[in-house]
Amino acid sequence: MTQPIRNTAPDIQDIKSVKIVEPQQYKLDNGVDVYVFNNPQQVVKINIIFEAGNIQSPKPWVAPTVNKMLTEVTKNYSAAELAERIDFYGAYFETNTSSDNASVALYSLNKFLDKTIPLLSEIITNASFEKYEFDSFILRKKQELEVNLEKVNFIASQRFTSLLFGDNHPYGKYSELDDLLNIERKDLIDFHNKYYARGEFKIFIAGNFKDADLKLLNKYLGDLPNEKVDSKLLDWTKSPSKEKEVLIPKKGAVQNALRMGFITPHRNHEDYFGLKILTTILGGYFGSRLMNNIREDKGYTYGIGSGISSFKNESVFFISTEVKSEVCADAISEIYKEMEILNKEKVGESELLTVKNYLQGTFQRSFDGSFNLLDRFMESNLNNLDINYYIDYIEKVKSISSDELKLLAQKYYKRDNFYLLNVGQN
Repeated sequence: MTQPIRNTAPDIQDIKSVKIVEPQQYKLDNGVDVYVFNNPQQVVKINIIFEAGNIQSPKPWVAPTVNKMLTEVTKNYSAAELAERIDFYGAYFETNTSSDNASVALYSLNKFLDKTIPLLSEIITNASFEKYEFDSFILRKKQELEVNLEKVNFIASQRFTSLLFGDNHPYGKYSELDDLLNIERKDLIDFHNKYYARGEFKIFIAGNFKDADLKLLNKYLGDLPNEKVDSKLLDWTKSPSKEKEVLIPKKGAVQNALRMGFITPHRNHEDYFGLKILTTILGGYFGSRLMNNIREDKGYTYGIGSGISSFKNESVFFISTEVKSEVCADAISEIYKEMEILNKEKVGESELLTVKNYLQGTFQRSFDGSFNLLDRFMESNLNNLDINYYIDYIEKVKSISSDELKLLAQKYYKRDNFYLLNVGQN
């Protein structure tokens, strides 16, 4: 018997080719698109996406409050009854609100879909937002928000995009405590009727989903109106802050939260993939330059990172960290120093190879399993991206050169491009 060699690492190889598996596509009687990644996995995920994100919210907090309260109480079940029924079948609901969309997901064993799909329909169509549940929810959220508003990191993450886009831009608006206390039960009912009970939606499914389950889904959701909502016209005019560096004082803060960044080219721009790779080198993984400098060498922070956050219509480059207040200025100086080095010096072959291998590994993990595959397809579908988007990305990872990265750094990592938000002590 041949003994395995344990003291020699296996060779690392590039991804040779990428074949993206696409889902089966169906339509319910009302024209709703249903995408299914069918496999033997007994746990089924049914994710329903509504155009009911924060940008559609007529008042701050309405959209996320409606989404969270869907599972609180319905016209036919109290909160306790609903929770007991879904728990009985070993299933659960997951709700989420982003800037662009809102989602309601059901996780259920395949053999119980005849019991859990009706409950999924119940929370979508019959959410009642009873006053006692509404009052209780607002009280809990108020207490949670009061705690979070004492955290410098929460304030920084909440306020940063307003510097880039302006307070009135759909991606720049932020919510405060008074906004939460000013919403009314009627606001929730009206929003639900417009965006959930009648609004446009799509369904994405992964797991062992049979023809009989599709008929069941059609029975309970196939008669909803599915109407394109004639939303109020959103003002996409950008009004960035006139001040490039903004301090939000937080008396008594032990640490300062820093956000730095700018609006980047969006997903369909020729520089987007290259900038994502450059961002990884700067601060996108544990061995990045910012981590090595700010954490490992200087000891200013426990963690620091950079990334690109993409909405449906815009993308934002950001650097995020928390540092001791007394070393805040030094940390900012070192961050700019690392970007200046990328402007002047080419990334070495060894470092570039490490990052390329890291990104290829991360890419493969992001498609591992039906739920991840579903997430990647949802990302492309909801953002109007061709499925070849992922293939183009990994080809760029494999082919990008140090020369190209240096040119991108010189183009984008310029100090004049950056906005800086500092939350904490002066």
